[in-house]
Amino acid sequence: MPGALKLASNENPLGPSPLALKALIAAVDSVHLYPDGAASALRDALAPVLGVAADQILLGNGSDEVLTLIAGAYIRVGDNAVTADVTFSEYHFAVRLFGGSVKYTPLKDGAFDLTAIADAIDVHTKMVFLCNPNNPTGGYFSSLVLEAFLAAVPPSVLVVLDEAYVHYVEAADYPDSMKLLKRFPNLLVLRTFSKVYGLAALRVGFAVASPQIIAQLSVVKQPFNVGTLGQVAARVALDDTSFVEQSRKVNREGKQFWNENLARLGLFFYPTQANFIAVKVDRDAQAVFSAMADQGVTIRPMTSFGLPDWIRITVGTLQQNQRCLTALQRALDTVPVLR
Repeated sequence: MPGALKLASNENPLGPSPLALKALIAAVDSVHLYPDGAASALRDALAPVLGVAADQILLGNGSDEVLTLIAGAYIRVGDNAVTADVTFSEYHFAVRLFGGSVKYTPLKDGAFDLTAIADAIDVHTKMVFLCNPNNPTGGYFSSLVLEAFLAAVPPSVLVVLDEAYVHYVEAADYPDSMKLLKRFPNLLVLRTFSKVYGLAALRVGFAVASPQIIAQLSVVKQPFNVGTLGQVAARVALDDTSFVEQSRKVNREGKQFWNENLARLGLFFYPTQANFIAVKVDRDAQAVFSAMADQGVTIRPMTSFGLPDWIRITVGTLQQNQRCLTALQRALDTVPVLR
C-alpha cells in the first residue's frame, strides 16, 4: 500500500549507493548490448578490495544463483549437505534441486554450532553451508571456532561460508575469511551487493575461493548471468565508502534502539551482528505480522523457519524504527499471548 514501511527483507533503509545510482543512469543507454559474461571490470575492481586474485572470484545473479551453481557443480543423487535447522532456505533448495539431501543441526544461542555440524558430516557429505552472521537470528561464530572447524573438516568437503551481512559485523573476533582462504583450499566465501550497498534489485552476488573451485563453478554458469547495470553499479558502489560507513552507523544506532526498547517490553531477542533482529513475541507470529501490516508496517514472521512465535525486524532509520515499534506495541496489545 502507498506509504507502507517494509522492514521484512533486510534491505538497506538508506536506499542504494548514490554513486552507484549515478553510474546506473549513465549506463542505461547501453542496455541494447549483451553484458560482459566474465564481469571482468567488476572482478578486477573487487580483487584488490578483498585481497585476492581476480580468478578467485565468480559473479552470480545474486547469491541465490551462486548457491545453485555450487550445488550444480558438486551435488549428485545420493550426496548430502549439512547446515543448521534455522537458517537461509536457499541452501536446502539448491541441494534438493540437484537430487541431494540435507542434514540439519540445531543452532546454539542463535548461531551455528560448528561442533554439531562437524559431527554430522559423513562419507556422502559434499558440502556444508555456514551462515555467519546467521539469517534469521543474527548470531555469529568466532574466528577461533571457525579455524578449528576448518582444520577438522575433511578436505574433500566444500565449506560454503555465507557472509551476506559481513559489513554490519562489529564483533572483534569475527573471522577474516579472506585470509583463511589461503590456508584452507576447500573454503568458499559467499558475499553480496544486495545488503549494505543497497543494490538488491540488481542481483549481484559473488563467490570467492581457490581458482580451481571457481573454474569448476564456471562450467555450470550461464554466459550472461549478471546484467550490465548490475555490474556497473556494483563496481562503482565499491568506491562509495562514505555510504557504507553511514549505513553501518545507522544500523549501529538502530540496533541500540531495538535493544533498549525490546528489553523494556520484556521480549527475548538474540544479540545481532547483522541488520535485523529476531524477537520472540510469545504470540502467533503470523497474527502479529497481520496486525502490524494493518498499520502499514511489514516485518517477517519466522513461521517458515520453524519458529511460529518469533518475528524478524529489519533495522531501519530512527524514524522507521519508531514507527515499527509503535505498530509492534499495538500488535502485542491485540494479539493474545500463547498458552
